[in-house]
Amino acid sequence: MTKCQSPRAPERGRQSDLARFLRRSVAVSLSAAALAGCATLAQPGPGGRLKGKLIVQWVGENRFAYLPDPKDPLTFVTTDNRAIIPQPMYTDGGSIPPILQPIPGFSPWGYGPAYIVHDWLFEQHRCGYPDADQISFDDSARILGEVIDTLMREGMVPQNPQARGLIEAGVRTSFARRLWDAAPTGTNCQTPAVAGLRKAAPEGPTVVQIDFSRPRRFR
Repeated sequence: MTKCQSPRAPERGRQSDLARFLRRSVAVSLSAAALAGCATLAQPGPGGRLKGKLIVQWVGENRFAYLPDPKDPLTFVTTDNRAIIPQPMYTDGGSIPPILQPIPGFSPWGYGPAYIVHDWLFEQHRCGYPDADQISFDDSARILGEVIDTLMREGMVPQNPQARGLIEAGVRTSFARRLWDAAPTGTNCQTPAVAGLRKAAPEGPTVVQIDFSRPRRFR
């Protein structure tokens, strides 16, 4: 393999959960070439506006359901004033390879809101939901970066422009684009069964709730 070339994506099944895992984990691994100067990383920007609650419920090993709060759903307004409001879906957060997880900025849920927004953009596009044609593949990667920029600007996570750049580079790869264009499979386009059971912010040990109505700044 010549310098700066990306290795060929592994041949595996196309189940939805695996596809979502590969979409970011393999892509982020490939983008690590940027550490050697093989790519120019996107620079942090001003970010957008983030509000609402991020609620996920555990439904199995490495599987979660994102459940928007009916009164205060997670909402991200991009730098070009597009409001993105993720709907109920299955997610795995940020599927970062275990070898990278000890590195600051590469926790699977470290940039949770960014991963939920990005997962929704993929889900919306692949399932043909309303307004799916308003967001392009390049837009989806840029918006992921914008959410991370917002988290850093608001002090919710430490400043880490290198991790931010690598993650955005990872979701811009040709492999990620092929998954963007692939037909939905598995749990794509399926509303989580638990979604109808939650009418407000849930309680219980199997629920993770992040409330952006009262953001806690990083200390």
